[in-house]
Amino acid sequence: MAKRHQVRAGDWSSVAVRLDEIISAHSGEDPFEEALTLLVARLAHEATAPRGAAFIGDARGAPARVDRLVAAARARWPDIVEPGRTTRLSGGELVRCGAILDEARLIDDDLVGLDAIFEHIVGKVAKGQKGQYFTPRHVIREVVQMIAPAAGEHVVDPACGSGGFLCHALGRAPRCTVWGFDQDPRAVRVARVMLAASGATASRVARLDSLRRPLIEDHLRAQAPGVGGFDVVLTNPPFAGDVGAAYGASFELARGRRVERDVLFIERCVELLRPGGRYAIVLPHNKVGGESWAYARRWLLEQTQVVAVLGLGRNTFQPHTSQKACVVLGQRRARPARSLPDDEILFFISERAGKDHRGRLVRGDDGAVDHDLGEATELVRRRLAALDHRGTRIAKAS
Repeated sequence: MAKRHQVRAGDWSSVAVRLDEIISAHSGEDPFEEALTLLVARLAHEATAPRGAAFIGDARGAPARVDRLVAAARARWPDIVEPGRTTRLSGGELVRCGAILDEARLIDDDLVGLDAIFEHIVGKVAKGQKGQYFTPRHVIREVVQMIAPAAGEHVVDPACGSGGFLCHALGRAPRCTVWGFDQDPRAVRVARVMLAASGATASRVARLDSLRRPLIEDHLRAQAPGVGGFDVVLTNPPFAGDVGAAYGASFELARGRRVERDVLFIERCVELLRPGGRYAIVLPHNKVGGESWAYARRWLLEQTQVVAVLGLGRNTFQPHTSQKACVVLGQRRARPARSLPDDEILFFISERAGKDHRGRLVRGDDGAVDHDLGEATELVRRRLAALDHRGTRIAKAS
């Protein structure tokens, strides 16, 4: 067996590659569909079986056992798989996959394992073609700590992908309410599974075009009448995509200008926030520093109080792209500023991305991802916490 296909202890990426290899090379079935079925069954197994119990068992009864577990998962977590879902893998293939998954539990370690496998399976197609690059989970963890969602708050990701920001928001504040939207049908299905495993309501993730008004607002009114806007936006919108003239008339930042999807998401994210609501948006570096996008930055400064800009390392989104990106964090103003404000903005540049140039995680002696984002986390969190919740002034930080 080639070294790059070996399963290495504690390395979920190697688990993902090996499962993909078994499903793709030996079964001829759709790797995503079969991986989804298998992982849903595994979650049901972990939720009901004693720790250490074998997942698959013998090859002869393996397909029927997986099918029963999938049915049990659907009964336990509605909306994560469609009725009648069954596996098409053979008993032998299921035994090999089951042996790999028996090495660790998916619902342990903040769902990192489940997330890594899904990211690998979904990402082979989505990332390069659509400019969708899933945010590394160590970045998400620190950004969520900076924004600090709280119990009772409504948190939205209008480009949720596999649901990383939403799951980490729930991890920090289990009593917040999370909402996710994405156009990619497979990403939405993954996010629903991730949220269900986190204990959230899967139906709050929906497939729709977040740039089409008022689809999100209609969804919110249908499921949570009386909620007037979101308290928190956490998102990494697609970096690529000229959307043409379809949105030009409805977006202020698009009128008479070249239209790019991530710029429209800036305006849409601010629009979705209630006054005083907090946001963190991952953007390509040119939107934060490029001269041709100065008008978009000015608009954002007028509409929101930008608190911090965090420059991410070039390896952050490897092995998929070396494009540099930033995280912009702030709060929506009660009303737009009439002139360019002179708010103090914190700027940070990460020098340790937590990945090498090949996209492999770099870990310290303690096994944790070796990055320097935590050095900014508490300072940004305190600055955001000091803001008046109505978005009208800044209080003295404690």
